[in-house]
Amino acid sequence: MRKAYISTGILSAVIGLLMIFAPEACIRVSVIVLGIAAVINGLYNVVYVRRLLDDSYFSRVALVRGIASIAVGIAAVALPLALAGAVWTVMLYLLGAYLLLAALAEIYLTAKIRQAGYGTTYYWGEIALSIILAAILFAMPASIGIMLVRVLGALLIVFGAGFVVWEWRNRPLVIEPDSVSDADE
Repeated sequence: MRKAYISTGILSAVIGLLMIFAPEACIRVSVIVLGIAAVINGLYNVVYVRRLLDDSYFSRVALVRGIASIAVGIAAVALPLALAGAVWTVMLYLLGAYLLLAALAEIYLTAKIRQAGYGTTYYWGEIALSIILAAILFAMPASIGIMLVRVLGALLIVFGAGFVVWEWRNRPLVIEPDSVSDADE
């Protein structure tokens, strides 16, 4: 039985419970986590993606996207913590708009990267995830957003419980001894 998998299942179920009973707090944490992820993604674009091809327009798009990611990420972390209140709603919409614009820039960058012969699977996944997250963020401030968070929480509880049960049922039935001694001695 792998304890890390059991722990993951339990942690997923606990987060699911938090999503059901405190959806507003989960939304706030999500804004901060997305802000941190945006900063990391922006740094990655500025440091690595910008230098991937010798195309000046490609480099500028990657640089602008990276700087915008860093700025939006810092705003997503700093502003709600400093100002609170209605800033959370504004940040949800700002992050949603940023994710859509970032996805559009990423489509261009991915097309250029593909033309240069590099693998693009990761980038297409990032585009899809950005669009899905943007749609979720635009729905969050409405009452449907709270319901959506609670539904996702319930799904997370089911996933976590299923993960624990699956790991428990598939645990090894043979226990390896630390040492073995003869009975005659």
